[in-house]
Amino acid sequence: MKASVCLLIIGLVFLAVGCEREKVNPDAVALSVAFSWKDLKPCGWGNPQIHIGGVPAETEFLKISMYDHAYRHDHGTVVVPYTGFEVIAKDQFKKIQGPCPPGSPGRYEITIKALDENEAVIGIGGMERIFPE
Repeated sequence: MKASVCLLIIGLVFLAVGCEREKVNPDAVALSVAFSWKDLKPCGWGNPQIHIGGVPAETEFLKISMYDHAYRHDHGTVVVPYTGFEVIAKDQFKKIQGPCPPGSPGRYEITIKALDENEAVIGIGGMERIFPE
């Protein structure tokens, strides 16, 4: 009984302080995101060329991530200063693992979040593509 109460208390403490959630501004806008796999070698490190639009003027950082929904694999996330660019060059971020499905094609999503000076999300957008196409 004491062990059950102790585990319950530990669980409640974890829920109260252990689960940090991302701050999202209620006025966050939709970003446009487009990419292709053109000239991207499979199973390497680096992102495809990514076009972004609709980024709010207050954006200080972009959080860029790639996830394979078919194989439930996180390919990485980077946070970079935003200086007004609309194109992220191919292979600019070597901390993102490129597409590398082990069998049948993967279903990859690139998500971009615009963050303000407090790192709250003020814009979000994404796009999915199959690899190989």
